[in-house]
Amino acid sequence: MRILFITSGYKGIYDWFESWIHTELIKEHQVTFYTFSQGIKDFESIIQKSKPELALTIVGYKLPKIIIQLLNQYGIKTSLWLTEDPYNLDRSIGLINDFEYLFTIDTAALEYYQKIGHKKAYHLPLAANTDVFNPQMVEEEFKSDICFVGYPYPDRLKILEFLLLNTSYKISVVGNWSRYLRNYRQNKNLIINEGWVEPPKVADYYNGAKIVLNSHRPSNLRQNKNKLGIVGKSINNRTFDVAACAAFQLIEFKEDLANHFVENKEIVAFRDMEELVDKIHYYMAADIERTNIANKARDRVLKEHTFQHRIDKMLSLIGNF
Repeated sequence: MRILFITSGYKGIYDWFESWIHTELIKEHQVTFYTFSQGIKDFESIIQKSKPELALTIVGYKLPKIIIQLLNQYGIKTSLWLTEDPYNLDRSIGLINDFEYLFTIDTAALEYYQKIGHKKAYHLPLAANTDVFNPQMVEEEFKSDICFVGYPYPDRLKILEFLLLNTSYKISVVGNWSRYLRNYRQNKNLIINEGWVEPPKVADYYNGAKIVLNSHRPSNLRQNKNKLGIVGKSINNRTFDVAACAAFQLIEFKEDLANHFVENKEIVAFRDMEELVDKIHYYMAADIERTNIANKARDRVLKEHTFQHRIDKMLSLIGNF
């Protein structure tokens, strides 16, 4: 298939996502990658030269309307992978009529798109790049009892503060945590790795932790753009990354977890603080069981949750029409 892959316009982790998607696409397809810096004039000439059968982009929030108009003018199928649902649903809703195919990472968002009448909307989670996220030995600086990677949302801070005050585990946090943890900087059990970290280094922290904690972005966060208050039902992409490392994780329970992993055999979930703390204590002492579960999670990722699996599913669904 001839595919035009259009940049999201976002940097940071999206540079990595786009690189991983592009790598999978070019294995079997003729792919042209377009960035906004090339200009609209070049965009039309690219269409004329490459004659794409499908145009694909992720996020979509920065996509100029003229690009959609040109794609429609040339009769090219359009596909949007919404990777910020449901937290930016207000912005997503404004795009859905511009694209023939919608793929969202969240099943609650999918239910809404289907409810309002989009005929070709599907659930498609992000995935793991197993060349980056894989089991490996790491240096001492990456080792911890418990690791938290990501933004310090209020629920994560609540968990962290409870663990620091009530346990003696060595806890490593990775992200922009410093200004929220001023009162704990002298705590001998806390290691703050400040700032955004690129995926290969994130994999080191996962591999160095006995337990990786994985909670989701709150549905009622002030920064969200989700006036409908739709509560996400799906697991985040971190779930697949941690599992690909064969690192053990305790994940906040989500309704569609069972669609991806077998609970208590491939992954362990918690539903409240009491259950989380009980399971931390239990699995911190259960080295063999912890390792077996983590290895089974990696096996599941290799079978079902790589970017190749996602691209194959997307193009299969598009090809059926």
